[in-house]
Amino acid sequence: MNFAILPTKKSRASALLVVLWVIALLSFLVVTTLMVIMQDVESVGARHQVFRARQLAEMGVAVASNPMVKMGDPLLGRQVSPVERYEAIISTEESLLNINALLTEQRRLILERLFSGKGLEAAAAQTLVNRMLDWIDGDELQRLDSMERDQYEKAGFPGRPYDRPFRSLDEVALVAGMDTLIELWPQWRESFTVFGDGMLDVNEASPELIAALTGVSVLNARDLASRRDGPDGRRYTLDDTPFLELGEVTALLGISEADMVLLEGLLTLKGSTRRVVSTGVAGDYARSITVLVSGDGGSAVMLDWRETVPQ
Repeated sequence: MNFAILPTKKSRASALLVVLWVIALLSFLVVTTLMVIMQDVESVGARHQVFRARQLAEMGVAVASNPMVKMGDPLLGRQVSPVERYEAIISTEESLLNINALLTEQRRLILERLFSGKGLEAAAAQTLVNRMLDWIDGDELQRLDSMERDQYEKAGFPGRPYDRPFRSLDEVALVAGMDTLIELWPQWRESFTVFGDGMLDVNEASPELIAALTGVSVLNARDLASRRDGPDGRRYTLDDTPFLELGEVTALLGISEADMVLLEGLLTLKGSTRRVVSTGVAGDYARSITVLVSGDGGSAVMLDWRETVPQ
């Protein structure tokens, strides 16, 4: 005689719990898989937009590198699609301060004044400039509170200073004491260069840099820039009215003859190094390319190419 073993209430409940647990596990796996797939799709889409933004920036560089295209030309900006565009700006590298050109005993006051204006104490500004001068000269004579090879080696930095002019702003950041200035002035790189002919292009430079170099007030420098930038008050537009005589610039700024001696060879009306900054935008992503070119036409030489992510 066979007796069927009927499931008890307890075993049926246990089986139900197992089934529910399996369903929950499968649901979790399905949701997780979908999330991974969505993230992968989003990642692919982001990479595509970044690549496209870089392509658009390169388009702007190609247009701006044509010697026939001038500052303010409408060709420098284009809306390719509702979510894609590029904009290129042509200026000169001489719109920035050449730090090597300012590192002389006669011109050091300009850098000290600039560093002090950014919050560095006067004594610390003098020390920093001394260390920069010792970095680029070829001797082992140590200036006041400065550092030469022995001091850098004791501090754990053998091989410094390089005893030659700076070749990049990354090298400037290695000078002892620069960390303090960088903390006070995080955007310092936007004001300096190691390229160009060493002069400041008053038709391209910002009022702040004109004031820093010449020692005039920022207000005077802004008045000068407002005349230069034309009625619309915007740079790189067709109504810009660049200055044609350096004497007019110095007169408007109110620079004395004594100060002109210090500034001799530091001001120009047109820089010799073409600077192109092109920004491409694709959706939510943007990329900028900065190109420096010396010379025109067949004699043009590319000095630098930098790619950045704009703010």
